[in-house]
Amino acid sequence: MSSNVHGISVGIERSGSKFYMTFVAVGKLTHEDYEYMVPMLESAIAGVEEPQINVLADISKLDGWELRAAWDDLKLGVAHGKAFEKIAIVGEGKLQEWVTKMTDWFTPYDAKFFDSKKEAREWLND
Repeated sequence: MSSNVHGISVGIERSGSKFYMTFVAVGKLTHEDYEYMVPMLESAIAGVEEPQINVLADISKLDGWELRAAWDDLKLGVAHGKAFEKIAIVGEGKLQEWVTKMTDWFTPYDAKFFDSKKEAREWLND
């Protein structure tokens, strides 16, 4: 894969006030990637009182964030953190697992690291 390839793909499904979001991050995320993703998320949950969001985030091909994109990520968490219930993070390596544990400690939602999407989906559906 070219080192220039980066971005976020997002899928959102809704069942009542419950949302299931799939999130795949590739390469080094930029501010522009968040400008694409955030309006999609906000549009999907607009008008829903107390949305409940479960996320399957595949970061196995993530190489990090530009500083401004990391700030965008923090702002997204602050603005919508209470809407998230569970975030299952699928990745590779101890660093990504450690980041997941840090996320779980400092956020109001459950975050758990998985090596496989199958296990992650099972946990989200419990």
